[in-house]
Amino acid sequence: MPYTPGQNIGDYEVLSHLGAGGIGEVYKVRHIISQRTEAMKFLRSDRKGGELPERFLREIRVLASLSHPNIARLHNAFRLDDQIAMVMEFIEGEELHWKLRSPWARRAPEGLEYIRQVLAALDYAHTRGIIHRDIKPSNIMITREGQAKLLDFGLAFTTTDHAVTRPGFVVGSLHYMSPEQVRGERVDLRSDIYSTGVTLYEILAGRRPFDGASEYDVMTGHLIQEARWPSELNPAIPHVVSASIMRAMAKKPAERFQTAAEFLNALSNLSMDDAMTLQTLAIEPEDLPPLSLTPMKPASSGAPPARPSDSAKAPAGGELDPAMLDSVSRELAVFIGPIAKVVVKRAASHCSSVEDLYSKVALEIDSEKDRLAFLAHKKR
Repeated sequence: MPYTPGQNIGDYEVLSHLGAGGIGEVYKVRHIISQRTEAMKFLRSDRKGGELPERFLREIRVLASLSHPNIARLHNAFRLDDQIAMVMEFIEGEELHWKLRSPWARRAPEGLEYIRQVLAALDYAHTRGIIHRDIKPSNIMITREGQAKLLDFGLAFTTTDHAVTRPGFVVGSLHYMSPEQVRGERVDLRSDIYSTGVTLYEILAGRRPFDGASEYDVMTGHLIQEARWPSELNPAIPHVVSASIMRAMAKKPAERFQTAAEFLNALSNLSMDDAMTLQTLAIEPEDLPPLSLTPMKPASSGAPPARPSDSAKAPAGGELDPAMLDSVSRELAVFIGPIAKVVVKRAASHCSSVEDLYSKVALEIDSEKDRLAFLAHKKR
């Protein structure tokens, strides 16, 4: 059930609704006795089937075992009727995802520092046998003091748990997945290194290494295409930094940095000239809507997945009607919240028809069931 401001949940008072993710609802709360402001997360009422409750419980247990300045800290967990509540530190700040899409004068040096902090957090987690599996800008919060906090361990697993992911199922966020994730294989810490490399690539190059109009295009990029070097896109990017990113993004895990500490070391030992270059590096980011992926059955080999038939392509068309954009935004907001208007506006500039727009923004919906329900609207 949804909670409203002023309502009490045990010893906590609800202050506001912070948002909803793929499986969780998050509220800003205040502990009635200590008066500390915290974040409380519940499993969404429509996400209680299958393996999700166990995943939620696993996230709590993983976070309970971690204590690092660059990892969002778990404060408490308790049962409430038939639910489990997770109480986390409340972080005042902004997701890296949104910083990348806003004016940011010191994007290069600050972004590089944030990635160093993320790598420090990953090195800490990896040495304790924990693999995150969903490193991406929206899972990195930047505090007002400039500290990076790694969030959302909902897909994390410990290396001793051999029953977490069934072979053949893809989990993660498509633009940041390692090739082995795309193939639905069991991954190790080097998958996190790949995803961190992709994130740093986006910070410094101003675009993602692999993009396209469909999931197929992005998956094919991770599996078989070679990304352009960041220094090729922007010659001012120091070669040593560009080379480190490309090594982190190697297709074969054995060719990447083998630990987060090794990647961190490569990014920390820059010459004075390279460091000064980063201080003044100008970056012109592309404005592309994000693409996500729910678990699905991939191809059984390393080959890219089957391409959709040509009949599925949208017909050419003119500029989309603003009234139609508002209508699509309202329908999408039911599933992803107020951010729907921004998502639709960005996607519309890359779409030639209403059908194309529906298909593109539907990728923002994590649940396949909800995605199909949303797409049913375009047939009316």
